[in-house]
Amino acid sequence: MTFALFFLLIVVTTEKYWAFSFQQVYTPSLTKIPYHLKNTQSSSIKRITSQQSSKITSTLQAKTTTGDNKETNNSKESTPHNNDPLYTLPPTTSSNDVVANTGILFVDPFSDFHSQYMIDRTLNLYQSGVVKVISPYQATGLNRTSTTDEDYMKYIAPLDEESLAIWLDKIPFSITGVICESDSGLEYSEQLSVSIAKIYNNKTFKHNGYDISRRDKFAMNKVCEEKGGCKTVKQFLCKSIDEALSNAATLGCTDDIQTSKPIVIKPKRGVASDRVVLCQTLVDVPSATDDIMNSFVFGELDAQHDSVLTQEYFAGKEYAVDMVSKKGHHKTAAVWYYEKTSTYDGSRPFAYLSTRLAAPDDTNIDKIISYVQNCLDALGIQWGMTHTEVKIDENDDGENNNNIRLIEVNVRQHNDHFGPICDACIGYNAMDMCLSAYLDDNNDESLFKSVPDQPLTLYHHGTIVNLACFVEGTIQEICHLQDIERLESVVAMELFPSFTVGEIVQPTKDIRSDCGWVHLIHEDRNILERDYQQICDWMKTMFRVSVK
Repeated sequence: MTFALFFLLIVVTTEKYWAFSFQQVYTPSLTKIPYHLKNTQSSSIKRITSQQSSKITSTLQAKTTTGDNKETNNSKESTPHNNDPLYTLPPTTSSNDVVANTGILFVDPFSDFHSQYMIDRTLNLYQSGVVKVISPYQATGLNRTSTTDEDYMKYIAPLDEESLAIWLDKIPFSITGVICESDSGLEYSEQLSVSIAKIYNNKTFKHNGYDISRRDKFAMNKVCEEKGGCKTVKQFLCKSIDEALSNAATLGCTDDIQTSKPIVIKPKRGVASDRVVLCQTLVDVPSATDDIMNSFVFGELDAQHDSVLTQEYFAGKEYAVDMVSKKGHHKTAAVWYYEKTSTYDGSRPFAYLSTRLAAPDDTNIDKIISYVQNCLDALGIQWGMTHTEVKIDENDDGENNNNIRLIEVNVRQHNDHFGPICDACIGYNAMDMCLSAYLDDNNDESLFKSVPDQPLTLYHHGTIVNLACFVEGTIQEICHLQDIERLESVVAMELFPSFTVGEIVQPTKDIRSDCGWVHLIHEDRNILERDYQQICDWMKTMFRVSVK
């Protein structure tokens, strides 16, 4: 597979949350339940709009918008030439009246409801500046796949200190921190942060330094266990099929389905369950290993995998913890739990059905939060958002958190449209907490300081339903959309355009291949649960297809 094709698949599937990747094709009236059920600092929901990657320039250089989606006409944005920075001043400033002393640098800021939301808040709420940058991986891929003459390399900030110092000097405010939206830009963001810190040589720039173990899953597990005291799964890094078979056998995987212990084969650097396979017996190991070894490393240019990660399979309930850190103080913004299924033969039980807000009375929460905080400390996380996934064995009492295992720590925001649900159900969200941590140092009533260390109540129950496809063929008819809209707890939904009539579809296997989402919010947990189960039932007959 050529890099260009590989990159295009990554952009269109993995980073599907970005504004140019998808198009809204079905929108309910949203008249039943408003998102803003509580007066908070956060803005209302933004509808997802779509552009093709060839229009990414208009996303990067978009007009500044306020929190309630109205155009601001007096913001001041620079025009980059060669590798000059692309920055925006708050709307109350002009070229002759610069009042913004600080600002945030955003890497790969393509999503309307992640980066663009934070950019709007930075400019309009905090009256701070914004710098927009594309990571080298994304810029290179966009250049290779673009149908225009646009050169995306001009949006890259240089890493060498001499060039970077000149680049920074052209920005009329100091950068307080770097926020990266994409998985593929995380390494570059850390490298850039380290270089900026050396140039600024002061304590006003906030960053986590550089650590490869925040992206290498093998190293991540090792560091969290050795430095953080967090129990992790048994694992081996294997450079051949023979090594993978040998180590799988060590973990108890055999040829006999009746006695074999399942194991997981995955890339050590990956995203969104890509090429993660649950091997029930040794028969499954060679193909899973070969598939990874013949694929490209996510986030690296033209590099193929030279190893696979072989891990014991840990059964349990899967949680995700969204935290925001300030000076090493980790506050929990939200705790979610996942429900997944397999639309195949059981070898890939990673198709998401839902991401659900956990209630504060969930008896697992305190233990999970403590475990995740130890992981963040071990990985040297001092600032910004993290999205950490763990599993807990609820059949084990778990003395000293021994019944919890790490899946991964993601040093970025939760890659779902979580903001409106968190606003309505908790009263705030991780993105606003993050901006407060970076930009609200001198305010004793800042959001970060005022919120508790973890959510203490849910004003409403909330669930993000991930629509899964269970069939293969050419779509002839789409069913149940109006039925879903009429459900009492449904407030918003989207069906992706790759699942419209005439499109060829396959069963969903992971988060990259689901077919849309539905937001459920209701004060009555039973009503929300009833609606959720009904949607799950309808998913199996949502698409009527023809098969050649």
